[in-house]
Amino acid sequence: MHTFSTLTLAEAHLILDAAQKKAEELGIPEVLCVADNAGYPIALRRLDGGKVTSVQIAMNKAFTAAGHRKRTDNYKNSLPGEEAFGIWTQHGGRFTVFVGGFPIFVDSQCVGSVAASGGNGEQDIACCEAGIAALMAHLGKK
Repeated sequence: MHTFSTLTLAEAHLILDAAQKKAEELGIPEVLCVADNAGYPIALRRLDGGKVTSVQIAMNKAFTAAGHRKRTDNYKNSLPGEEAFGIWTQHGGRFTVFVGGFPIFVDSQCVGSVAASGGNGEQDIACCEAGIAALMAHLGKK
């Protein structure tokens, strides 16, 4: 039997609050998603002006990051001719290699993920990192 931890709704909102604050500082209308340890959404936030197309992208980034336990930008080997080419065709097309999906680890265990869609890669990363940093501070972790 496996015992696991996953994020709570309150923790998801804490992450989203910090990610939203960063998006607003950057002036980017992001769509933000926090998922559980299996990659299914706990909370989704579409900021004013956030693209309707970014909703599914943020959910897919969160799914990929939690389910595969890696940042979505780790899939540099998904180009034609590379070993992971075509990986995005898996899981009904939900697997994504776009930048901006991060697994969240607490005590070496994946407890969920955070994703941002709407900015460029650097902006999406900054929002995700802000959310994770807020959670870690809340938990008293580094």
